[in-house]
Amino acid sequence: MGYLYAFAKEFLTLTRLVLPYFLGGAAVGAALDVFVKPEFALKHLRGGWLSMAKASILGMVLPGCSCATMPMAAGLRRKGADLGTVASFLLASPLVSPQTLVLTWAVLGWKFTAARALAAFCGAMLIGAIFLWLERHKPGFLDIPAPAPEKNCCSGCGCSGGEEEEGAKKFWPVFMDILKDLSKYFVLGMAIASLLTVLIPPDAIPRYIGSSGPLAYITAVLLGVPLYVCEGEEIPLTLSLLKLGLGPGPAFAFLLGSVGTCIPTLIMSQKLIGRRGLFVYAAWWVVFSFGAGALFSFF
Repeated sequence: MGYLYAFAKEFLTLTRLVLPYFLGGAAVGAALDVFVKPEFALKHLRGGWLSMAKASILGMVLPGCSCATMPMAAGLRRKGADLGTVASFLLASPLVSPQTLVLTWAVLGWKFTAARALAAFCGAMLIGAIFLWLERHKPGFLDIPAPAPEKNCCSGCGCSGGEEEEGAKKFWPVFMDILKDLSKYFVLGMAIASLLTVLIPPDAIPRYIGSSGPLAYITAVLLGVPLYVCEGEEIPLTLSLLKLGLGPGPAFAFLLGSVGTCIPTLIMSQKLIGRRGLFVYAAWWVVFSFGAGALFSFF
């Protein structure tokens, strides 16, 4: 009964803190989803460095998890966008969205929020540069398959799919769809974070892996990159790790790594960037998460 009471108390406290920002972020995300049209991307994102910068920013602005934006990335490729633009969009999109920025600021503070936005843009530009160079200078390295029909979003990610909707989007239906899609992951994230806080002894992380040493970074990255969570769920998990004694640098590495990859996303990415490109993309996620966390620890 003691653990159950402690869990319920932690869950209610954390939910009461985060819920207003969750609703506000969903409202901003719905507004952008209604007024920022996919046609803008298909028109302005063709190729080159400026296109990669636009793709990075657009990926950060549009709401949706990495699976939800896969059909749009496929559309960019079919419209003639280079691999650098596609890779930039694919990396930036799951790292940042309006609602996750609001939640990050509310739960983790402005330093995590600013670092998350900066890391998303810089990381997207760097992976875009890698793929742009490979496409232009090592065309035989990337075995790109022929364009395939768009797929719906992967199951389990809480997104609404990639099918075209009939008629103009309206704010309230989109807002309710976002709440319906994300609320179960919001509750799940709160529950997992509360369980970690209650069940793991406060000194366990500093004692066994250290708060900010090499083992802490390696553990955070190896847990975060394979452990995909949908947008917003990673924030209370990161908070619980911080409360348990994990340092800000490894916690930031976990924050980034946990939202960028999942098996269905990687499978669909292979159809856009090829098998070797997929290996480069996955390896970059590991290096990127580790490096971003290490840099964040200095600030």
